[in-house]
This record gives sequence, C-alpha cells and structure tokens, in this order.
Amino acid sequence: MTPLTFQKYHLRFLHDFRSPPDVEYIVPAAFRYGGMRIGAQQACGGEAAIQAAAELAASSDVAVVVAGLGPDWETEGVDRPDLSLPLDTNRLIETVAAANPNTVVVLQAGSAVAMPWLDKVKGVVLAWYGGNETGNAIADIVYGRVNPSGRLPLTFPRREVDASAGLSRFSEQGKIHYDDGIYVGYKHYNARGISPLFPFGHGLSYTSFEYSNLRIDYVSPPGTNANEWHLLASVDVTNTGSVSGSHSVHLYTAPPPRASPLGRQHPSHTLQAFTKVHDLAPGATVPVQFRLDKYAISHWDENDNMWVAERGVWGVSIGIDAQTLYGRAEFEVRRRIEWTGL
Repeated sequence: MTPLTFQKYHLRFLHDFRSPPDVEYIVPAAFRYGGMRIGAQQACGGEAAIQAAAELAASSDVAVVVAGLGPDWETEGVDRPDLSLPLDTNRLIETVAAANPNTVVVLQAGSAVAMPWLDKVKGVVLAWYGGNETGNAIADIVYGRVNPSGRLPLTFPRREVDASAGLSRFSEQGKIHYDDGIYVGYKHYNARGISPLFPFGHGLSYTSFEYSNLRIDYVSPPGTNANEWHLLASVDVTNTGSVSGSHSVHLYTAPPPRASPLGRQHPSHTLQAFTKVHDLAPGATVPVQFRLDKYAISHWDENDNMWVAERGVWGVSIGIDAQTLYGRAEFEVRRRIEWTGL
C-alpha cells in the first residue's frame, strides 16, 4: 500500500471592505460586512476529466450530464458577461454526446444559457434551482416517475445581441440605459422577427396536448363602466398522449390594427391570462375558461393622461408558445373605454 503523504501550506486571507483611496463613493452598508468560505477538493485536470466522462458514457446505455451555473457565475447585483456555460462545460457535453448518442443534459440555471450542442443531444431538462430536494426532483423527472409540466417564463436567445436589452448591457459612465420601451421579452422577438433558441412559453412533456373550440362566452355590452367590463373566453384541452400530465394554458389578446392614436404600433399579441390543467388523463378533454377585465385591453394614453381601451375588433388566441398561436376568437369594443387610477 502506498503510504499517505502530506504537504503543509501557509495561507493568508485579507478581508477588507474599505473603499480604495482613489475612489470617491462609499461602499454601501450592505456590502461592508460578510465572511469568507474556504474549502478544498481533489485536483483534477480538465482534459482528463472530460475523457473519463466520455469513456464512461461510451460504455453506458444512456449518459446524463448535469451542468449549469451557480453562485460563482450567477447572483444578485451582477450581470453575466455572456450566455455561455462556464469553463469547458460545452466541450464536456459535446464530447460525451459524441461518445454516446443517447445523451441527456440537465441544466441548473436561473437564466438563459447558450446551447451550441443542442442538436447533438437527445434531450434537455432545465431544472432551475430547486433547493434541497433538487437531486430527488431531477431523478423523478429523468426516470419518468413524474411527468414534467413546466413552460419557460422567459425567452432563450440564440445570441446576446438578439435580446431586447442586448445593446444596453454596457454602462455609460456608470449608468445603464434600457431602451426596450414596450418591446420587452417575447414582444421584442415577435416585433423584429427574431427566432430565439426557445421562445417564451416553450415546454415539452412526456405526453402531448391539443386545443380545440376556442370561443368567446361573454363580453360586456357597449357603455359598460371600465371597472365592470369583463370577458369570458374558453378553450378545450385534450391530452393526446399516452400518460397523464399537467399543462398550463396561456391566453393572448391581439388589439385592433393600428389601435393607438399615438401612432405607436401595439405589440401584435400579449399574454393576458393563464391557468393550469392538473393530471389530465390520456384521451381526456376538459374545458378551460378565462376571465379578462379592463387591464387586459387597456394602455396608457399620454395625450389624454388616462388609461384607454381602443374601439375595434380584438382577438384572443391560445399560445402554444409566444410565437406560435392556436385559433382566434374575436370580440368588439364599440365604444372607447376610458379610466384613471388603478
């Protein structure tokens, strides 16, 4: 047996939150106090680890690569410089996928990441940050004990410059100016015809769902007070797959063409309501109803200094995702609705 050997090191840590002498600002109180975390782990060369992972993948039926970000790369008050996964993560995934065509990638991250290897893997599970039970939750999904039912709450761009704030991510003399206006998130991609990596609302499952019979059940008559105006819309949801599953249903509204008298084009469609169907059995169909109020059809009129809902024919559709809509049911606002306050 090889005898254990030990090496002693002397380390010095300096913990100082004072501002540098050539800096005028004062460090906020929230950042003046803190601590240090120190630990150790076995050294492992990057290339050796990647090759070891590839060899293991080649001898396995399925390879699962768990990767992503973490507090070292993603945290409050700090912007990531780009969408890339850190260090050699992309090369690790590509090498494992080349060794085993049945490779699944599990990503833990709190924001969008680039996936240059996407067409080389069989599947991607976005696990976010699940807390203490993250491991058990991922295992339940990967082994099929639970049918995933999430849909993306943000758009995953292909490139940094595709994002609505892509040109505003650098500061000007210490200030960052966001000029997105009303075209934030999916509205930006839709208005400019940009195809993202994954659109807002994208989500796959171990089953499939279809929509049918989109309809308007009720709309308030002309002259109804803004606070009392409402609309009821419904759609039928069918589980067309082979296992039970849950599904969130997204309802979008579309304003009349060139609705704004200010000359500013409204977004083509905006998410205004959503609900969830739970544990729908294979082949089963359930009706889902939405209730919209004045907030769903109003915008701020800077000329008249009030909220308004423009006259004209409006539409409602179901969002398969923010760029793919199912159906269109129409209703008409015959008189301009005006209101103030909240």
